[in-house]
Amino acid sequence: MLVNTKKRIRDRILSAHWDRRDDADFHRFQMTREQVKATQSQLRGYIVMPGDPEYDTDRQLFNPVFDAYPSMIVYCAVESDVAQALKLASDATQPFALRSSGHCTAGFSAGSGILIDVSMLNDVYVDAANLVASAACACPFSKLTEALQAQGMHVPVGECEDVCVAGFMQGGGYGFTSVAFGMNCDNVIDMRVMLADGSIVTASRELNYDLWWAMRGGTGGTFGVLLSVRYRLRALGDVFGWAVIWPLETEQDMQNATGALLELQANFMLRNAAPLMTTQVSLCYQPGIQGGSPPGVDMRPFLMARGLYAGDGDAGQAIIAPLCALPGAMTQWTATSDFNDLNVRLLNEPYGMPSFPAGTSWPCEDKTARYVARDLAPEEWRAMLELFKRTPNQYSYAYLEFYGGAINAYPRQDSAFIHRDAAFDIVLDVFWLVEAEKPAAVAFLEEWIALIEPMSNGHIYQNYPRLDQDEYAWRYWDDAHAGLYAVKLKYDPGQAFRFAQCVPPLMGPDGGLGPVIILPPALQKALDQPIEYGYAK
Repeated sequence: MLVNTKKRIRDRILSAHWDRRDDADFHRFQMTREQVKATQSQLRGYIVMPGDPEYDTDRQLFNPVFDAYPSMIVYCAVESDVAQALKLASDATQPFALRSSGHCTAGFSAGSGILIDVSMLNDVYVDAANLVASAACACPFSKLTEALQAQGMHVPVGECEDVCVAGFMQGGGYGFTSVAFGMNCDNVIDMRVMLADGSIVTASRELNYDLWWAMRGGTGGTFGVLLSVRYRLRALGDVFGWAVIWPLETEQDMQNATGALLELQANFMLRNAAPLMTTQVSLCYQPGIQGGSPPGVDMRPFLMARGLYAGDGDAGQAIIAPLCALPGAMTQWTATSDFNDLNVRLLNEPYGMPSFPAGTSWPCEDKTARYVARDLAPEEWRAMLELFKRTPNQYSYAYLEFYGGAINAYPRQDSAFIHRDAAFDIVLDVFWLVEAEKPAAVAFLEEWIALIEPMSNGHIYQNYPRLDQDEYAWRYWDDAHAGLYAVKLKYDPGQAFRFAQCVPPLMGPDGGLGPVIILPPALQKALDQPIEYGYAK
């Protein structure tokens, strides 16, 4: 007797729906109705096309400023679905895109071609006895951290609970324990990757080292589809979090805040940072110093320092004591708790950063980032504060992610994440609630870039890309660019994985072939070997 499973019922409904569509709906992408129907029959997931009831909702990304209309969306429920989607995309006329959570700040999580959505590949398994966790590509931090916390384990993760492992790790992956334990990518044991032909390889220090090197910092959607990652874990009990704030309204406030930034520079970053202390400094408008005021009302500018000490609370309190004693400093809160609790509180207590009026959905956003690798002079810090106060609206949000410790100690040549000499990453987010606010917000962003560029080393955290970024290959990867392109040619010779800021060829100043680059010996040795299709042991 034929069993009408949910999949068969769904496939019949989709097939009947597609039979009512015009041939042009398929032919304009150089596909036939039969191709799409045949692919659907092989999927455990499902296909959404323009005109389907779910399409307008399903095509949306996290940032509403990106308004892509993919030719179709293929939802992958199992890994074999990814291979089917890649096969279908190989016959299409436009580059495909990969999406796990859709948080790419340049909108690369969607395009006009086929959108391969892997959001259902989100499993996680924690082996506490062996200090290992395995996370599928679209495992969100909310799920990963809960699984880790349940067994007292930890790996550095980011602050947004909806962001997933894949894009975060491949761009490096900074979080509130990174000074203590390194970037997220520094903690990767191995990963499983599907290449454009549907084959799956394992990349690790021992197996396909060149791919392992490249995908830790080379950014997502470049070499293949990341399917899963195995992380090296560490036990982590309660940790210490803190929040200190300075107003930015009077001349005395500005002097106090400048002094606070100099203290933070001297004792909380690079070689002078406590090895277990990760600090983030923010410029943000807030409705007050303590909770209770409605967000979006009577907003005032503040300098805020937040941090997490991955150790004893008394030791953490002693480290921040000189900071708390500075003129104008007001301690908002200190707490000893588990990492998951403090990771949320650090950016949301007493108010979220940025702080939007109650009931406001996430607005349109643009952002820029630069790395700074030197001490800034008092007048440079002061200029930063002065410019921030001229923001055209109260939603602008600047923040500095302090480096040092385990981040900078990791050998630069051992991964494609090359930002190992930075003091901090400085970021500005601008927002607009209505289109009329956009020109002023974007102009302010450009003014910020002009101020920060001379202070920076020119490099940019590749997890904060901007769509029109100049010299992006040098800014993201510097001298790792040559190695990345060599890995690209080996693992994706047909250039199937491509988008606006994919790894480009290394070009010379006259547009011809670039200079001969001597790669790190371990990378060159791996590049000289054929791709290995075995499994990690």
